Amino acid sequence: MIGEVKHLFPRLMEQKINALLDTAEPTEMKAFQLYKTCQSENLWQDTFEKFQTHLERFFSVPKTERRKSDLDAVLDRPLSSHLFESFHLTFRNSVVDPSAVLNIASWAHHFMRVSYKSASVVISTDVLQKTLNYITHPPLFEKEENITFEDFCDAWKKTVFKLFGKTHDNEFNHILKELQWLNAELRSDSSELRERHFPTIYLTQTEIDWTLAVQKAVLEDLPIPKFPLSRGPQKPRLMELERTIRLYNIVQTSRLPEFLKHKDNIRATLLDRCETLMREKAS
Repeated sequence: MIGEVKHLFPRLMEQKINALLDTAEPTEMKAFQLYKTCQSENLWQDTFEKFQTHLERFFSVPKTERRKSDLDAVLDRPLSSHLFESFHLTFRNSVVDPSAVLNIASWAHHFMRVSYKSASVVISTDVLQKTLNYITHPPLFEKEENITFEDFCDAWKKTVFKLFGKTHDNEFNHILKELQWLNAELRSDSSELRERHFPTIYLTQTEIDWTLAVQKAVLEDLPIPKFPLSRGPQKPRLMELERTIRLYNIVQTSRLPEFLKHKDNIRATLLDRCETLMREKAS
């Protein structure tokens, strides 16, 4: 079980980092830019302060639930689809929750400490937090969204070198190479799965919405919604997903060590199944 969690670490790290944007808010500069754009398009004639209030309300809603109609309702006239795209946030124009960044750093530190039986300073929460801060406050030459595990490794390497030079090269490179090998193996497995041409699964919009809601709830540590139809899911892969959710709910509420030790593995399995369903659904 521990090995399976270890194998999925690179994917989980990517998901956790990119999910920070789901709850991010625009920087003051981005908010003012949106304000001026709406003014120039005759969409808003009131004050910047009032505009900011509406922005805060819009971005307080989970990303998957944000709609253009929410903005249309408070502006002087409806937004064009093109202008609505300008409300998209990246790490360069947004502010992420520092506590969420710290949570990821703590999670990654715990994983590496246990997996590699290391107390090295290069995997400390502080170093990993500084690495994530580099990613979430990217310099002009760095990516601002769609962060990959390779991007995390590059940022981590730069952070360690900036803090310690080459002092900890041996221990750092040992852990880094193992993680990069895991990532390469994971990507190889994903490619092999795609090449097997699994039959696509036909999902209704209700089933798609539920799968996405499950994925979002797991990522944000929220209660997982029940399947919306009283008869429950009827397709084997959705039934399997529901069984995994029941197991996940058990470990979430249990205090027994024999259950808790499998929590990360079950969480990773849930995310992987949701992602696979979305990837393989018939379009």
